[in-house]
Amino acid sequence: MHGLRSGCQIALTFDACPTSHVPPFAPDLVDYLEHEKVPVTFFVSGRWAEANPQDLRRLEAVPFFEIAFHGYQHPRLIDAPPGTIEAELKNGKTSLLRLGAMPVPLFRPPYGDRPHELAPLARQNGVVPVMGDVGLGDPDPNRTDDVMERDAIRWIQAGSIIVLHVNGRGVATAETVRDLVPALRARGYEFVKVSDLVRGCGLEAGR
Repeated sequence: MHGLRSGCQIALTFDACPTSHVPPFAPDLVDYLEHEKVPVTFFVSGRWAEANPQDLRRLEAVPFFEIAFHGYQHPRLIDAPPGTIEAELKNGKTSLLRLGAMPVPLFRPPYGDRPHELAPLARQNGVVPVMGDVGLGDPDPNRTDDVMERDAIRWIQAGSIIVLHVNGRGVATAETVRDLVPALRARGYEFVKVSDLVRGCGLEAGR
């Protein structure tokens, strides 16, 4: 999934998934994004938010960041019954609202799974499913910052939605972002939130 290929806007997104990895949050990455005034969409799972409420508040405090939904327990949804999919939608929303967050109505399913039941259930729950067309694979420890930056430059185009993570194994992610932001800006790209792509450019099915 991506925005329209005309123009120069791209969206940088980070998933916050339930994790046993330490640390569960990358403050240096967030500090950099705030310092450089990069609009970002964070897809936050309910379990991560409950375990890290102070970090959720940190993200909520930045006016050019936005919080969106990433389910609750983060299960695989391929071949899951509709009740499991709907529970991810409803329980994730309930959790974030209970913690005082004000999420935008965008939902990235766990693992980017897209069962055919997802679209109608998302509509019924008032959210838009959002995947991405540039997944840099940062949970993989073999994906170094050099490799991820190379692939990003190769794959990103106007309308791209870039998928990274703000929790666990965050060293290469932070280094990648520090190199990637100025490199993409130098190529004329403008970072926007996913809600801006939805509102201003629309979304199309991607590769």
